[in-house]
Amino acid sequence: MNIKKKIAELLVCEEDVNFEDLIIESISADKGDYSLPCFTLAKTMHKSPMDIANTLKENLKDNNIIEKCEVVAGYLNFFLNKEVVGKDILTNFDVKNLSFEDGKNKTVLIDYGSPNLAKFLHIGHLKTTIIGESLARLFTQFGYNVKRLNFIGDYGTPFGKIIGGILKWGSMEEVRAGGNDVLQSYYIKFNQEEENDESLQQYARDIFKKIVEKDAEIYPIYKEIIEISLKDCKRMFKNLGVDFDDYRGEMYYSEFEPAMIEMLKEKNMLETSQGAGIVSLDSYDMPPAVMVKSDGTTLYLTRDAAAAINRYEEYKFDDILYVTDVAQSLHFKQLFKVLELAGFDFAKSMEHVAYGRFSLPDGKISSRRGKQAVLVDLMEYAETKAKDIIKDRTFNIENPITVAEKVARAVLNYSVLKVERTKDCVFEVEKAFSFDGETAPYMQYTYTRLESILRKYEETDCETDYSCINSEAFEVVRLINDFESTMRLALERRDVNIIAKKVMDLCKAFNKFYTSNKILDGNNATTKAKIEIVKALRDTLMIGFNLICIDTLQEM
Repeated sequence: MNIKKKIAELLVCEEDVNFEDLIIESISADKGDYSLPCFTLAKTMHKSPMDIANTLKENLKDNNIIEKCEVVAGYLNFFLNKEVVGKDILTNFDVKNLSFEDGKNKTVLIDYGSPNLAKFLHIGHLKTTIIGESLARLFTQFGYNVKRLNFIGDYGTPFGKIIGGILKWGSMEEVRAGGNDVLQSYYIKFNQEEENDESLQQYARDIFKKIVEKDAEIYPIYKEIIEISLKDCKRMFKNLGVDFDDYRGEMYYSEFEPAMIEMLKEKNMLETSQGAGIVSLDSYDMPPAVMVKSDGTTLYLTRDAAAAINRYEEYKFDDILYVTDVAQSLHFKQLFKVLELAGFDFAKSMEHVAYGRFSLPDGKISSRRGKQAVLVDLMEYAETKAKDIIKDRTFNIENPITVAEKVARAVLNYSVLKVERTKDCVFEVEKAFSFDGETAPYMQYTYTRLESILRKYEETDCETDYSCINSEAFEVVRLINDFESTMRLALERRDVNIIAKKVMDLCKAFNKFYTSNKILDGNNATTKAKIEIVKALRDTLMIGFNLICIDTLQEM
């Protein structure tokens, strides 16, 4: 139900006014449920806001949805008939109406995650992964064909260092047994030894050159460590509730670089500057895009451009979103502009979804792996913390380990989405596990409460009495009714924090309703209406939780 539209249709005015866009939700209950500020109308109607508000009030069409109107300081405040409006919303609610076909026959690619293989994922990877995954789920909700892309870092001199470390101080048997931890230890040791032996720098470059040339001895080692590290990465992403359609990375797309460089030359776009091949972007207030270094090697920008061309040829996407740190903003501006200047129309459909920094308070979550904020340590800590909390609950839980894992995952994922995408945030891990306040466990517990009520309810054939829809009940119903517009706004702004906030508001509103109203009250007719609220909220939260990467629980 579009409440603003319903109210707008009741207003009579000689001027052509789009009242629906002017009506706002009231800031407090004493000012009504919705308000119409009349200040902008004063300029065109040449009357005071008070006079306009009074005239609109006097000419209001007869209806049964507005209980009363009040004029206060240039605002026309509407107090709704909560029983009538609430009944209308509930009787027309269908969870299927929260799935849309806006994106039918459209493909959107979302590039996120982007780990450097053979290295530990850090807390920053949590942010790109959860924002990207939430956006993927949101686009899916709107009917798009979504492809999840993980552009892995599997290229460059670091792999020369890792293989060099294996050849000098270790063995592939150790790597096979220890996985990423062992690979990282070789990388650290190589860098330490390099400080005292400069020849190791060239040694690592020579090994990487052999990787590129697919040397008979080195290339099989490289392929195996990539396979081992990727398997470890996939396990980490799975623990976050995420999987990808495409794990092709830098090495794969490097094969397409020569053709792209040749294309830039043919279009007279590639200039030589101090021995490097660049695309000048002076006319667009950007530094030059370096595509080929003076030593003939390429850069990340080169591979990103080659990947974009190849992806369009393969997927014929309508949009592609890159979910990365705001620090990469210039990189993507250059990428999009180079492709646009090269004549690729799809460049207009490329978008950088930038996010702010994400960190832990100093000294929190020490790493046995020698690095702060390593994601595997954070995940292990979260699971241990969740298990301790679940263990202390006063009632039995059938599958405490599974519940603890889902609570831990929810805490980590919600920590990313609880703040606006572009804002920096510090993850207060201890506070995040509270069952009170704005936390993931609080939301999950609210959902289990809904399921518990529905398990206890016994269906009856009596008529439904909606007279029980008071202010607390109506606030829950209103927020359920607003959920579609919330999703649309989140899609438009590429910010799922908007959904996370709405889900939290729904949980808070229900708990306020629950504490002041007995739901299973012995009156079958009014209980039936309250159960409709519970069911509609449960179905809405099921969608909302999925969109913000939080698991629902039956018990907690």
